[in-house]
Amino acid sequence: MDGQIKKIDTLITLPGKKIQRCEVKRLTAPGENYGSLMLSLEITTEDSEKISLVAKAVPPNEFIQEYFMTSVTFRNEIVFYKHIVPTLQEFQRQNGVTEVIDFTPKYFGSRLNLTGSDKVDQDAVLVLENLKIQNYGTLDSTMGLDLDATKLILGDLAHLHAVPLAYKLHKPLDFATNIKPFLNDWTPNIHSNMKELISRFIDQFEQLKTLKTRLVEGFDKIKEYFPAREPFGTITHNDCWVNNNMVQLQGGTPVRNKLVDYQIASYGSPARDIVFFLFSSVKNDVVTQYYDRLIEWYHGIFVSELEALKCDTKPFSLEALKKEIDIEARDSQFGHVAFMLYPIFAVRKNIGDLSDLSPGNIFLDEVTDLHKEKFLFVVEEFVKRNWV
Repeated sequence: MDGQIKKIDTLITLPGKKIQRCEVKRLTAPGENYGSLMLSLEITTEDSEKISLVAKAVPPNEFIQEYFMTSVTFRNEIVFYKHIVPTLQEFQRQNGVTEVIDFTPKYFGSRLNLTGSDKVDQDAVLVLENLKIQNYGTLDSTMGLDLDATKLILGDLAHLHAVPLAYKLHKPLDFATNIKPFLNDWTPNIHSNMKELISRFIDQFEQLKTLKTRLVEGFDKIKEYFPAREPFGTITHNDCWVNNNMVQLQGGTPVRNKLVDYQIASYGSPARDIVFFLFSSVKNDVVTQYYDRLIEWYHGIFVSELEALKCDTKPFSLEALKKEIDIEARDSQFGHVAFMLYPIFAVRKNIGDLSDLSPGNIFLDEVTDLHKEKFLFVVEEFVKRNWV
């Protein structure tokens, strides 16, 4: 796909403008994005205007396509940007909300193929605004997020969860017809490989020997399906870690965020995203010192959004949310976090090109000291909270 995108003039929506030239380049380095091929598009229009966009294309690797269920997830992500976000924004406006959700990059066009069928093929593309030219960027996943960045992203998660939840409560049939079908549960299909990897990893720590059975059993739950408990069921991102957040800084302070990559968005509990984000992506000392306040911060925004959309918030008390967190952490999130620490802390020089990834090399035994430190912290916190 490097070098060109076929029929780009019919793909991208630029009202009143005609594309004269489009330069296509690879955007991300190995290890920055596993589930798709990311490309930068530098467009020149007939009146010499320069427009920078980003294209998300199908990965050139059958294993990765299988691993991420690309035939389903690529379509779902297109629907999220093209239909679900505008639907939710219009719902907010109808209820008198003036500042509608704005945590996603702007959509510019998409397609599944060039044939007009409903099948995703190698010509499938999703085009979005290039956030980097507005000084958005990913922060360092190995260092973890500070308190300000954590609160910013938790706020976006609260909006992501609350607005669709309100839509579901007001328009249950519309939600069931137009949104829920595009929220699929996804689990990695290399569970046995990862289980062996985690088991060997645990063996490196003398202090974890007595916990090994509990930890492996906790990890094993990653392959199980746990349905959402109502009334909390809503859109969950399911992959909210550092690299899927583009943060804009002013004077070193995070001021705005865009949450990206909705390939594996699912229908579930908000607690799923809260637990995964806090324990995969936030500095250990921030979690230790501010955990309760961060849950309260999230809940305040979540409930305020529901109130603005004229929902009864009694079922969504802070205590009810904390119960959801306990259940979701215990049922699904230890394995999720332990699994994702591998790409988060991967040694960049060891990561192959997207086209070369396979079940045998997508995650390797070699781990960094930071990875070990984070894993021990996660184990300690999950054991302390009786989540594993």
